[in-house]
Formats: sequence, structure tokens, C-alpha cells
Amino acid sequence: MNVTKIKKILIPILLISMLSACAGKPQKAQTSEFPTFKYTHFASGGTQEEYTAVILFEQANSTFTEYQVAFSSCTCRDPSANYYSVCYVELLNNKPTAEEFAIRAITFGQNRGLYGDSNPNHYISEYTEEYMDANFVQSLVYDTKADIDAWGGYGTQVAGVNADAVSGATVSTSNITSMLQGLFKYHAEHYYK
Repeated sequence: MNVTKIKKILIPILLISMLSACAGKPQKAQTSEFPTFKYTHFASGGTQEEYTAVILFEQANSTFTEYQVAFSSCTCRDPSANYYSVCYVELLNNKPTAEEFAIRAITFGQNRGLYGDSNPNHYISEYTEEYMDANFVQSLVYDTKADIDAWGGYGTQVAGVNADAVSGATVSTSNITSMLQGLFKYHAEHYYK
């Protein structure tokens, strides 16, 4: 038998076997594979509702745990423009109590996160992602669970954040802080039992 005849016989057999191997029932996405936690979502004016954040990535070592968390922050835009924020956070594991662990690093950029809020802010044009990172997000580094838990809620800022610098971004800053409260609670339950 020559090579051409073998190819004519084998190629259809290979194609049929490959196609039949893929022809099973489609598998439903298993969302339960991703851990979740609840947080309070704030809309303009302080209207609140319980939302669910999804932990896309969690990797622990002896010093800290890395998290990549997807959560909804800004919902004031048209649904075609709204999308989830993805926050990359490192939380310490090596403190004596849950109240003492702190943020080691946090970002919505650097190919680890996604700033899903208005960029720039609808009301204050200088409130870009970069401005919010410099004046709010990076101010959260070294904040402990106790600091985040002491937050006064919608319209207030965590201690150490210059409230005047971010006063026009109440929804964004409140939802980020609220998500962090939920993440801190999750971290305490899993690493400080």
C-alpha cells in the first residue's frame, strides 16, 4: 500500500475520532471553584446593597497571601460600559492576630488588575486611574484589618487617606474599601483561625 492510500484512509478516521471526542455534552462552568465573599456595594447617594466579590486567584506563602479579586464598583454607567474591577492585593500572614495583619501591596494595574471605574471621574476630570492610585489606593498599603474595620462607611475615608484629595470619588473609594473589608474578613477566617 502506498503512502497516498494510507493518508486517504487515516485522515478521515482521525478526523472522525477527533470530532467524536469533542461531541459530548457541553460542560457547565463551575463557578463554585472560585471562592467568593460578600461586601456592601454603594451607589451614588449611599444607596447600599449586598454584592458578591469573586476571588480569581489566591496564592499563600509563609509571609503573605496574594489575591486577585473581581468586584463591581461603578454601576452608574450604561451596562455596555460597566465592567468589574479587578484588584490585586497582598495581605500579610505573619502577624500575631487577625487585627494586626495588613496590606503588603495593592494595585488595579501592572497587568495584575483592572480599574473598572470611570476613568476619568465624570465630575472631576483630573480623577484618572493614576490620580486615584496615587491619592487613594497606595495610601492603603500598611493598613491593618483594624484600620479597615474602623472605616466610617460611605462618604468617609480610611485613616491616612487625604479625604480632600478624593472627596469627589465617594462611590469608588467606598466600594474599594467595602470590598477590602470583605476580603479582610475572608483572610482572617482562612489564615487566622
